[in-house]
Amino acid sequence: MKSVLLVGCGGYGAGYVNALLDNGASLGFSLIAIADPFASSSAAWERIRENNILLYDTPEAFYAANKADVAIIATPIMLHARQAIACLRGGSDVLLEKPITGSVKEAEEILRVRDEEGKKLMLGFQWCANDPMLAFKRDADAGKFGKLLSMKALVLWPRDFAYFNRGTRWAGKKYAKDGTPIFDSIASNATAHYLYNMLWTAGEGYPATDITDFRRAAAKANDIETYDTVILTAKTSGGADLFFGASHAISRAENQNPIFAYRFEKATAYFSREEEKRLEVIFDDGERIDYGLSDNNALDQKLPKAAAFFGGTGENYCPAEGAIRHIALLEKMWENTEVMPRFREDAIVHEPDMVWVKGLADVMHKCYEEARLPKEGELPL
Repeated sequence: MKSVLLVGCGGYGAGYVNALLDNGASLGFSLIAIADPFASSSAAWERIRENNILLYDTPEAFYAANKADVAIIATPIMLHARQAIACLRGGSDVLLEKPITGSVKEAEEILRVRDEEGKKLMLGFQWCANDPMLAFKRDADAGKFGKLLSMKALVLWPRDFAYFNRGTRWAGKKYAKDGTPIFDSIASNATAHYLYNMLWTAGEGYPATDITDFRRAAAKANDIETYDTVILTAKTSGGADLFFGASHAISRAENQNPIFAYRFEKATAYFSREEEKRLEVIFDDGERIDYGLSDNNALDQKLPKAAAFFGGTGENYCPAEGAIRHIALLEKMWENTEVMPRFREDAIVHEPDMVWVKGLADVMHKCYEEARLPKEGELPL
């Protein structure tokens, strides 16, 4: 049985508490401690208390008195580097939630410590642990569909003021008060899984691909430092065209859950083409492979993959080397840019609990269909 330290039990971390208490024993995981100064505010607090789990304010305080075989980190972005390094130095293998950090420099430091300590590190991009997605990835890597030619994905998820003001109000910030890079945005957080999936699918094996020819349009309607809307195009290192569009500045009626179309020489892979969350490949000759429903919220798939990897019986489907490429792409968003533009005030609709931009959803859909950046004047800037 591997002992587990959970760093962060609020928000998404509460799901880890429940998953570890419900299924940990069958995976060989035993949750022995939680490092979180606000643990009593967790949605899982009653279970934490009932199971007499040791509590610490920080991972450093835990390691001063204890050891854990595995550390799972589910905290805000600005804490990732310090906490991951503390856990690796403390002798734990680490499952770190996405994104790896707020900067490439910090991410590279985590990898350096990982290698120095001889420990294992897996990132928490959920689709990398998803069984239907892994089956699709294996077939793609084996050349079953031919060469990858193009990829496009779209996610339109309305978010209200409560989303941006949650916790310590780090959402949408560029830096923490102590100067630690955060660069939280729609592309690094809420829709990061779908952007990263393109890099991961296009890469050889699991470390993800590099990109070239990067171009983007980004803006905001919310009062944040980064951006709540992004459209980007690029080429993968293998020459495939890439398009990604995502926005939080959308009305609730215009919600668009994730969709994608990945074009290969012999076939096209679709997510949510006719049925939400269904992953399928349709060959040019009409043959169809149904990989089934791909649920990106599956802790019940992520934890077993981590247990197998840390136990020496499984692969690292989400290595840090790939996660760094995601951060490198996000850093390109800020090249020669200090402040992202705001949508025109006359296009912003103000509701009591949120804002959204008139006509933006239509533009996003058009750009997705044609896999292109907005034309001049299409975005109300």
